[in-house]
Amino acid sequence: MYDWHLRHAPVFLSADMNCYFVFGHHLVQRVLTASEFQAFHPFRRSRSAFGPSVLDSDGRPHARLRRALGTEFRPRTVPRYAESVVGDVVRGLLDELLTPGRPDFAAEFAWRLPTRVVARILGLPDDEDGVLHELMRPLVLFIDNATGSVGDTVQHREVFRAYLRRRIRDGVDPERMLARLAAEPGLTEAEVVDNAMLLLAAATETTCSGTINVIARVAGEPGLWQALRADPGLIPVVVLETLRHEPPLHVTLRYAAADVVLGGVHIPERAPIQVCIASANRDPAVFPDPHTWSLRRSWQKSIAFGFGPHHCLGSGLALLELETAVHEMCRRLAALWVDQPRDLRTSGRTFRHVRDLRLGFTFADVPT
Repeated sequence: MYDWHLRHAPVFLSADMNCYFVFGHHLVQRVLTASEFQAFHPFRRSRSAFGPSVLDSDGRPHARLRRALGTEFRPRTVPRYAESVVGDVVRGLLDELLTPGRPDFAAEFAWRLPTRVVARILGLPDDEDGVLHELMRPLVLFIDNATGSVGDTVQHREVFRAYLRRRIRDGVDPERMLARLAAEPGLTEAEVVDNAMLLLAAATETTCSGTINVIARVAGEPGLWQALRADPGLIPVVVLETLRHEPPLHVTLRYAAADVVLGGVHIPERAPIQVCIASANRDPAVFPDPHTWSLRRSWQKSIAFGFGPHHCLGSGLALLELETAVHEMCRRLAALWVDQPRDLRTSGRTFRHVRDLRLGFTFADVPT
């Protein structure tokens, strides 16, 4: 489908979905960076789920929220989490889940890893990862597939808000992010709570899908597992190429800020635009032989984490989680392979990953 649209209709109005779709690296970058397009819309579905947030703001309001939220995710900050947060969480979860007779361990590992990491950064208890996951699911499903009514979604949102307000009121670790945000003079309590909800959902849903896809790739690509055990320096390349080839987030939403012509197509003001990130990563003008997964590829222009002002705040943390997970699994397992499914295609509307993954594995006699 991406190939067809790149050749014939890179800007396409879907009558069924009543929105425009944009395909290809150049046009995707333009929509994500140009002032003619914006993230804000008063009836954007994410506002029903999380309230106003950094996700759907633009200009100065967006810059103000991004500065406040970005402290814990800066490039110089993220490496501090390598051992005390990410490494500790990865080892603890693998101790619990990577056991004989658990071929389905990847699915649970994939959602608990980012949930627990972000919870620890915020200052929420490790043992409430299941609570947080249950609080987030109805909101994420509503954004992804409009599952449930707006009224039900708002009720779920209020329960999540009450949980976070209670945590702030009862006191969280003053060294953690939630306490810092609550003390930030430029933020209201509503902004703290709503953006904390967004961080939990955004970080966990995309990283969960990315984790499953990376595990499926390292287990399913012939000879790759042994190559990684022999040369762990390949792990970052494997992660980046997998995210290019099969990004967990395939589309992201924008709106026309005014009447605009894009790719020869007139788009009216306020029209919704689904920006196809995955098509940018499969554009042959940028990535030769784009549908082939290859360790020899230059991935620098991948848009897996978005582009421009709304580039994913947690991209560095997500990469650290994925790389650490593969490193630790390589240390523990002599072999890893896919039992099911035979076809490792991803599925999903917005968030895409391999479904019903079942793995076989043997433990290393002496962990490396």
